[in-house]
Amino acid sequence: MPRLLYPLYALVAYAIGLASILYLVGFMADLWVPKTINGGPAAALPAGAWTNVAVLAAFLVLHSVMARPAFKARWTRLVPESLERATYILVSGLTTFALAWAWQPMPAVVWDAGDGAVGMSLYAVQALGWLTIVLATFNIDHFAFFGLRQAWDRFHQRRHQPAPFTARFLYGLVRHPISLGWLLVFWSTPRMTEGHLLFAGVMTAYIALVTPLEERDLVEAIGDDYRRYRRRVRAFLPWPRTRRAADA
Repeated sequence: MPRLLYPLYALVAYAIGLASILYLVGFMADLWVPKTINGGPAAALPAGAWTNVAVLAAFLVLHSVMARPAFKARWTRLVPESLERATYILVSGLTTFALAWAWQPMPAVVWDAGDGAVGMSLYAVQALGWLTIVLATFNIDHFAFFGLRQAWDRFHQRRHQPAPFTARFLYGLVRHPISLGWLLVFWSTPRMTEGHLLFAGVMTAYIALVTPLEERDLVEAIGDDYRRYRRRVRAFLPWPRTRRAADA
């Protein structure tokens, strides 16, 4: 494979991944984009709910499997290691668009805060969630997170060196700021419909289930430094542990 194709492939994957995130902003906020979480013909219940659960399950299982080290070890026999992360971003972007296309709106209202101060405050918290997600990628290594740095290193025939473990900035407040950002995005909506509630509930359950697996992988990769970090910093709540808990 010509070396120039490595960064070009990663740039295309980055563009698609970024576009899918921007689309998801509008999808979750029920604004701007052609198909939103509540936009379109209402689904017939309960078939629509089961369809949405199946779509979310397929989306999440694919992402979870592709993120596991055992899968990566096999996957990189087919995909160059320097493009593994970019390929993950590409698949993530494409499946995000597929999820939005396949989603069945369930528009019955659970709560409606209106367009006043409470509604605007919820939109502000949702925006804070998106900001947290973006800033967290820069707290580690934004370009490696999206697969660009690995491809660039391959183009220059350099061995990619992963960024060292860091507990700075947002990662000094919580261990999983990206997941925290997603939780804020999922739940901070002025108009919660049955479909949005289903989406938020399934995604929250997924985060609760997959976080221990991610932490197990991090302990295996980093060792005692991560164990000490885990004792010192909470997973999602941005305030420090008590001294007794940190020393336990």
